[in-house]
Amino acid sequence: MKNLLFLLLAIFVISCTSVSKLVDEGKYDQAINYSVNKIKGKKNKKDKYVQAIESSFAKITENDMNRIQYLKIEKNGNYWMEVYDILNRIDDRQRKIKPLLPLTSMDGYKAEFKFVKVDPLILESKEGAAKFLYDSATENLERAEQGDKNAGRIAFQEFEQLRNFYQNYKDADILKRKVYELAQERVLIDVKNLSDVILPKNFYYEIKNINTNELNRKWYKFYTTEDNANVEFDYQVNINIKEIAITPEKEKEREYTETALVKDGFEYVRDERGNVKKDSLGNDIKKEKEINVSATVFELGRFKSAFVRGDVRIYDNKRKKVYQTSPINVETVFETFASYFRGDKRALSKQSQSRLKGRIDPFPTNEELLLMSVDDLKKILYDEIDRNLRD
Repeated sequence: MKNLLFLLLAIFVISCTSVSKLVDEGKYDQAINYSVNKIKGKKNKKDKYVQAIESSFAKITENDMNRIQYLKIEKNGNYWMEVYDILNRIDDRQRKIKPLLPLTSMDGYKAEFKFVKVDPLILESKEGAAKFLYDSATENLERAEQGDKNAGRIAFQEFEQLRNFYQNYKDADILKRKVYELAQERVLIDVKNLSDVILPKNFYYEIKNINTNELNRKWYKFYTTEDNANVEFDYQVNINIKEIAITPEKEKEREYTETALVKDGFEYVRDERGNVKKDSLGNDIKKEKEINVSATVFELGRFKSAFVRGDVRIYDNKRKKVYQTSPINVETVFETFASYFRGDKRALSKQSQSRLKGRIDPFPTNEELLLMSVDDLKKILYDEIDRNLRD
């Protein structure tokens, strides 16, 4: 909605602006576009629009050609890309005017245009830009081969830009795949137990049971084992388990009573003499009857929890220093209930009704309780990776 309002406002402002003012302010393309829209499809073309197109075209073409000449003399960096862009703007502008030719106003004024033969110039700039990008990309590739991953990413972008000029340029596609591999950061995920508690074997497996494709991004590739001896890891992400505390198993019995006001049939409405009241049709008048009910609940609850503390540490292997450390504090709670009642079931709350069962769940073992904490630990791991290892 905002974009639409801005567009309408821009159209309104332009419509309120005189074409001569646009020319005076050097807004030549705006003046051309405005004037072309005013005369397009019309037999009687006003002088001011025909003259505005003529003068604006001449001035902006001169400016563009002077800029191209300057860039070719200066030869600063990849000047060919700017030359290419300018020439394409000239070409677009000329294509916009050519269908209007010969351009004559209703009063007989005939506009004159000197068009630039852009095709050979565009080809020259296209070849020049492609050569510059290829040469620069191969130089950055050489630096990437020496371990400069940032140069590798620049080279990859340059090979990508090259496709704007040629879909297949020399061996650019092969080199782009090569530099992509060189520029990637490889990250090993590991779990280290620094506590005095022996962790179950499945604990390591479950944490490392990660779909690395979900973690992988353009410039980071993740691994969970060191089996591949050919991989040199740039970063290592360790889940360091420093402290594990498991509470004793606890059972708690309690007895409590709940009451509720419930609907229980109906009763007749009577007058002060005890007679049943009638409605306008002669029918007996009834109303719902409400009564208080109660039930006593006998409940057994079991409780056990595990605390896992430590940190997620990201180590930069290239610089041999800790890149980031974030704390881990995970609590896993086992809580189960079984209960029965005496009295009217309608008095029970939804929570009490949900706990009505004859057998209570057994306590989990310490190993089972620790495995229940894995999902929370993985979430912390994912969050730290997302926060710190971004493209």
